[in-house]
Order: sequence, then structure tokens, then C-alpha cells
Amino acid sequence: MDILNEVIEIVKDVMETDEVDADTLMEDDLEIASLEFYELLSRLEKKFSIKMPEKVLSNVETVDDIAYEVETIMKKKGLL
Repeated sequence: MDILNEVIEIVKDVMETDEVDADTLMEDDLEIASLEFYELLSRLEKKFSIKMPEKVLSNVETVDDIAYEVETIMKKKGLL
């Protein structure tokens, strides 16, 4: 499973843009709003069968940071 590419696709879908890569900044580049933030959180949890604390995503800057957090949670849960 390529977590980064899955996360990129989810972010593209939520933000309705194709201009997303690992280094894309969530706030500066995508200007993510709170509704989009919660939609992203929900989709990540559903896709990866995990529960992500809101504080985790509020501390990330890039799409790669999100992928790292997803992977970390999955490893802790024994999903990887």
C-alpha cells in the first residue's frame, strides 16, 4: 500500500484540485477550511480504517506530513 499516493488522491478529491503533491502546504497552498479539514479527516479514517485525533492534523503542514501521521497510526494499530 502506498500511503502517500492514497493521501494525495484523497486531498485532491476533498480540495477539488489536481495540484497536489507530497510537498503541498495544506494552509498556504490549499487554503484548507475547517469544513474541508473535517471532510479530509473523515475520508482518511474511512480509507485507512483508523481514528485520527484532530490535533494530529492541526499540526501538519504538508501532504507528506499527513501520510506520515497515517502511517504512524497504522503501525501502532498493527495494520502495517
